[in-house]
Order: sequence, then C-alpha cells, then structure tokens
Amino acid sequence: MNKKSICTRFGEAVFLAGLCFSALSANAATVSVDCDAGNTVMAALGNVRPGDTVLVSGTCNEQVSFAPEMVRITLDGQKKTTIQHPGKGAPSPHTVFIRGKDITIKGITVIGGLDGIHLAGPASAELDGNVVVKAARAGIHIDKGSVVRILNNTVQDSGVYGIDITGVSLAYIGVRIPRLPALSPNTIRNNGGAGINIERSSSAWIVGNTISNNKGSGIVVHRNAQADVMANVINANGGDAITASFNAGVNLKSEPRSDGPNQTAQTNGGAGIKCMVGGYVDGPLGTLAGTRGAKDFDKSCVDRVER
Repeated sequence: MNKKSICTRFGEAVFLAGLCFSALSANAATVSVDCDAGNTVMAALGNVRPGDTVLVSGTCNEQVSFAPEMVRITLDGQKKTTIQHPGKGAPSPHTVFIRGKDITIKGITVIGGLDGIHLAGPASAELDGNVVVKAARAGIHIDKGSVVRILNNTVQDSGVYGIDITGVSLAYIGVRIPRLPALSPNTIRNNGGAGINIERSSSAWIVGNTISNNKGSGIVVHRNAQADVMANVINANGGDAITASFNAGVNLKSEPRSDGPNQTAQTNGGAGIKCMVGGYVDGPLGTLAGTRGAKDFDKSCVDRVER
C-alpha cells in the first residue's frame, strides 16, 4: 500500500496521522523569491502547498495576501527583505493580509498600509523577528476570532495602535505559550495611540516586552477584554502605563508564569494603572508609575493591586 492510499484512510487515526505527516513533510518545498530581480511574493504564493517555505530577499513593492485555504506556509525574509505597500489600486489596503491558518512571517521589514500585518478570519499566525513600521492605523491588527503569536518584533510609528486585538481574538505577545518559560520580547514604541489595544472580548498574554513613548497608554484593555500582563517595561507613554475599563480585567500575575512584576523607569503621562467603569486589576504593582500617581481607580472597579 503506498503513502497516498494510507493517507486517504480514516481508521487507526493516530497511527495513520503520523504516516501522513511524514509524507507531507517529505514533500515540503522551499521557493526562493528575489524582489530586486523582478520576482514577486504573490506569484510564489500562487503555487505553494502546506508545509512550503518561501525565502524572500530584496525590496518588494507589493501587497501580500494569504487566502483562507492556505495552511502551514512560512514567509521568511531572512532579515534582508522589505515588503512595502504599493498604495492605491492594491488588492487590499493592508501590507500583509492573513486569512490562512498556521502562517509564519519572519525576518521581514513591513512598511505602510492601513495595517502593516492584518489577521482576519478566523486566522492563525506566528510573527517572529519582523520590523513593522509606518502603518496608517495599526502595525499589527488581529480580529474575527484569530490567534497570533507575536515574538521578537519591533512595531513602531503607526498612526494609531502598535498592536490592536479585537473581535474575540487571542494574542501571545512576547511568549510563545504560557507554559514555556523562555521569553521572546517585542519592542512597541512611538505609535500614535496605545501601544497595545485589547477589546471586544479578546484576550492576551503580554510578557517581557518594552512598551514606550506611545502617545496613548502603554496597554489598554477594555470592552469585556482580559489580559495577563507581567514583566514588561512600560515607559514614557502619553497616557497610563495600563488602562482597564468597561468590564475589562488585568492580571498582573498569572500561573504558570513567574516572571515578576511590570516596571516603569521613565514616568508615564497618566497613572501607573487606571481602572474605570467596572474593570478589575489583580496582582503586584511593581514600579508602574505616572504623573498622576501609581493608581487611579473609580468606585466601580475591583482593586486587588498588591503594593
């Protein structure tokens, strides 16, 4: 019996799944794209299969989209690739638009677009070692039930949010999954609004990042959202270090992690932690600070901050 016939059977699920995975891995291909030589990423993506890797180099003036049916594709810029949105007439306003599953984007400088990297779907992706700059709205936007791991990136100079999470989505920012101890810190800075915005029943783990010099708050959690926020350096933001509002919750400690509290070295423009309209905050204050004091809670909030 050949591998193809094995993979079409559904009995003996565990055994056959292993054989099918081996067969697919053996057939995975690597495709090279040199944008400086006139190649395009989108042309390469038209021929990829699950498990394939597209190695890119050069400056690519194009909009890149991953269709919903695309699964387990890696786009690797090898830290020598720029993808820049071409402007009007592009298929999508977003520079990299992901609707597929298990997509990996790494080692790429992403410039411009309404959003630099936009997940919608539900979609799922890992964003590792990228530089995302000068998006009109958000450097990275996640919505419609999407799941993303954001690791080792720099997200800066966006018009509004550095990272925006909405629509019942989930993000791991600085940590691959909570049970793995190693950190993969991001730098989120100089954005026009909040460094990280989480809303509309979404959730996030935010661990070990540097969030600084954003014009709004460092982290905003609101509209029934929830975040576990630990071991970040939250400095010199125009608003609060952390804001929780409208029935949102912020946990400043959370098992299984033990990374320690958040820190402020350069005072934020608002409070260290602000809570209003039915939110809650639980855990150690660390050295979070702002020009309006360490804490600013209204009477509707649950205050379980440990000094």
